[in-house]
Amino acid sequence: MVLAAGELQAPYFTLSLILAGVYISLALAWDFSSGLTGYVNFGLPFFFGLGAFATGYLDYHGVHAVPELLAADFAVGLGGGLLFALPTLRLRGPYFTFLSLLLPLIGTDVVLAYWVPLGLPTVGYYNLPFLAPTGLGSLLIVTGLNGLWLTLLLWLRETHFGLVLRGIRDDEEALEAQGLRSFPYKVVAFALSNGIVGVAGGVYAMTTTFAGIDAFGFLFLLFPILIAILGGPGEIVGCIGAGFAVILLSQYLDLVMGPFTLILFSGLALVLVLFLPGGFRGLWRWVAS
Repeated sequence: MVLAAGELQAPYFTLSLILAGVYISLALAWDFSSGLTGYVNFGLPFFFGLGAFATGYLDYHGVHAVPELLAADFAVGLGGGLLFALPTLRLRGPYFTFLSLLLPLIGTDVVLAYWVPLGLPTVGYYNLPFLAPTGLGSLLIVTGLNGLWLTLLLWLRETHFGLVLRGIRDDEEALEAQGLRSFPYKVVAFALSNGIVGVAGGVYAMTTTFAGIDAFGFLFLLFPILIAILGGPGEIVGCIGAGFAVILLSQYLDLVMGPFTLILFSGLALVLVLFLPGGFRGLWRWVAS
């Protein structure tokens, strides 16, 4: 997706960095929950869209302060993630993945079918407040948020909580055979990660000043998973470098190749899943050994 620098009142490169930061937030959240547990979640665009629409709804009803909007986005993502996780995480494997895949489709259809009862002025909210008065200010906010997410998730990964999540990925049945219930850990991990995704949706809405059905789009699933795989599933910190590389490259290729960019990155994701599931870090470990 190419952002229009003139419309968003910031240099194009700055906007590209902000967009990279949004996708890095998504990748960090996905890597913490799905990368650590092995439960592949395709529902990112749904919670991303929830965050974007929560921002639009609150702004439309008189809440304009950015901190309040971001806090509400986190609460909406967290609550929505909890409601989704409680029934679905009792399922395993492709059943959970299939249900998560339905979420973005449901979200888009609900907005299109019920936007009048939902009180939307149109199919979306326009003229939302900017994240900050300048592009640089917005970039600093996005960077600070990602620093917060990275610190929190890395800390959790190294605690007993993170050890249990990795145990779920390695052998959940053996973990439970030792008397440890995995379900509460999964619920907390997915609820927290979806809270982060909700904030990312709000940041995106306040960057583009619009919250519409595009927030439920496929790009908000493809790129975060691609970033997480490149950075090494479950490594978390690898999402930072991989995120900037993928998004800045995609922004450049969008200008050169247009719609073929999506085809290229979709093919790259397929190749990575088939031949390099551990990302570049896994490749380096294989070469070093």
